[in-house]
Amino acid sequence: MQFGGLYTVQRRYFLIGNWISVHITSPMWDSKSALRLVHRTLEVYTIIPPPGAPRSLRNISYLSRSMSSSAIDISRNKTQYVLFGTLVITCCSLTLYLAEIISDRSRARYHSNMDQPAFSEKPTSNIKSVLYYNRPEWVTGKEFEGCEYPCIMTSDVTKFSSVGAVIFHGPKTKPQPPEKSPGQIWIMHGMESPINYRNDLSQWGNVFNWTFTYRRDSDVVSTYSGFLQKSNEIAQNYTAIWKTKDNASAWMVSHCSTQSKREQYVKRLQNITNIHVYGGCGKFKCSRSTDAQCMNLLKTHYKFYVAFENSLCVDYVTEKGFKTYTQFPTTIPVMRGGMNYSMFFPPGSYLNSEDFDSAYTLGRKLNTLMTVKSDMIGQFFSWRKHFSINRNVWHNSWCSLCTHIHHAWRYKRVYANINHWLKDSPRSECKAPSDITK
Repeated sequence: MQFGGLYTVQRRYFLIGNWISVHITSPMWDSKSALRLVHRTLEVYTIIPPPGAPRSLRNISYLSRSMSSSAIDISRNKTQYVLFGTLVITCCSLTLYLAEIISDRSRARYHSNMDQPAFSEKPTSNIKSVLYYNRPEWVTGKEFEGCEYPCIMTSDVTKFSSVGAVIFHGPKTKPQPPEKSPGQIWIMHGMESPINYRNDLSQWGNVFNWTFTYRRDSDVVSTYSGFLQKSNEIAQNYTAIWKTKDNASAWMVSHCSTQSKREQYVKRLQNITNIHVYGGCGKFKCSRSTDAQCMNLLKTHYKFYVAFENSLCVDYVTEKGFKTYTQFPTTIPVMRGGMNYSMFFPPGSYLNSEDFDSAYTLGRKLNTLMTVKSDMIGQFFSWRKHFSINRNVWHNSWCSLCTHIHHAWRYKRVYANINHWLKDSPRSECKAPSDITK
C-alpha cells in the first residue's frame, strides 16, 4: 500500500530517498543485532522530506538524530518498542502531510462548505415562507403555486429575521448586505449577465448559500424556456408559409448601447441585407401594450428574426432566443451571443453569427436564403418533427428551488466570494466582441 513517499511491506519498512531503512530478514533475529542495526541506521541516514512537506515532517531529521544517541542505552528487551515508536512517529507525520494535500484538493473553486449554523428549517409538509427581499416587477410572487412542495413568497421585509429563506435580486442588490440570521438560507437570483449588475458584490462574501440564475453551474438553474422530445410529424407546411412572407428581417430592441455592440453589428448587416428595427433603437414602432399585434406582425411578414444578446457571456440567453420558437415558429432566428447555442436549441433550427467570418458573410447568407428555390429552408423547421416547446421550464425552476428549501440540509453550502463566481474569476465570464471590425 502506498501513501505519499512511504511503502509498507509486512516485515520490511522502506522510506524513499535517504530515509530510515530497517530490514528484518528472518523471524529468528537477536535483539542485540537489531539494536545495532537500528542505531547504525538512525545515525547514518538523514531524513529528507519531499518538497512542500509541512513543518511536522521536517522535524523527522531532528528526531532521527536524537533517537540515534538514545538507542545505545536501550536494553535488549525494549528494542521492539524503539522500532514501534519510530514507525508511529513516521506515520503520524505522513498523516499530517496527506491531510494537508487532501484539504487543498477538495477545496471548492468559488464556494466552500464553511462551518456555519445548520439551516433552521427541516423537511416537513408545512408551507415554507420565502422572502423576496428586493423583488423585481417581473417576478409576480405566485411562482411557487402548484409546486409539489408548498412554498409561499412574501415581499414583507418586516419578516426578514423570521423567515427561513431569503431571495435577493442580484442585479439590483445594494453594495452592503443586511445582517443575516443564524440558520437562514440566502439565495442570489438573477437573469441578467454580470455586465448588467448595478453594484459590486465584494462585500457579500460568506452569506449566499445558493445561486438561482441562467448559468448551468447554478445551484438551481433557471431558463426562459426549453424543449421536449416528441415523435409527431410536422402538422403544417412551414416552408410554404415562410416563402409567402414579404420582408426579410426584423429586430425589436430598446437597449441601444450594449456590451456586445450588437447595434454596431446590425448596422453592418444593414449594409448588405434589409433589417427593420422596431422600438427605441429604430424607426419602426410596435408598442409593448399591443404585444400580440407585434408577434402577429413577425409571424406574418418576416422571414428572419434578429435575436442578438446585449452581453457576450457564458450561458447567457434571454427570451429573445426562445421567442421565435414559442410565438412565431415560421420565422428563422438569427443568434449572436457568448454561449453555446447547441446546448439550448435544436441543431439546424437557427443561424449563428459565430459561424460566419463577418457581418458581411452573414448578410449574404440571409440574402441567399431569401431567394432559394429548393426545399433547403425545410431544414430550419424539421426540429418540429422531434421537439416541442416546454412551456413549464420557468415554473419548474421555481418549484425546484422550493424543493431545495424543503430539503435544505442536503445542500449546505456558502459562497466565499459570490463576486468571483458571478464573474467566473479568474477566467472571464463575458468576452469582448471581436466581429465588429471584420
